[in-house]
Amino acid sequence: MNNKRPYIGVDAIIFNEKNEVLLIHRTGKNFYGYWGLVSGMVEINEDIKIALKREVLEEIGVEIEDIKYTGKYYDKIGRHPTKTVICLPHICKIKGTPQCMSECDEVKWFNKEEVKNMELSYDHKKMLMDIGWLN
Repeated sequence: MNNKRPYIGVDAIIFNEKNEVLLIHRTGKNFYGYWGLVSGMVEINEDIKIALKREVLEEIGVEIEDIKYTGKYYDKIGRHPTKTVICLPHICKIKGTPQCMSECDEVKWFNKEEVKNMELSYDHKKMLMDIGWLN
């Protein structure tokens, strides 16, 4: 793995009509067994929104719309266990019913009270707090 440059990541913060957040139960090598947002890396020369759409489609098999950048960067050293990643989280809506496609074994909607008592992958809980959903 090339650790000589920072990577750009994208995170999908997806809410339903009940104001619940969509989380995946991770099966990837980082944070295996944790719940977290749909997320992934931007490929070289890839548009940020295209990367977000690709990651959501790859991981939970749905398209997204109404994409809004939250205005936060997460570049804290150590937020990712193997490299330096600057993340660009976006709030968005999904079209369709999410299902596990890759890097997860369960997809589920959670309310605020449930998430308050969970330890999420990476700094996903902080992202939810920073947008004012989890305070």
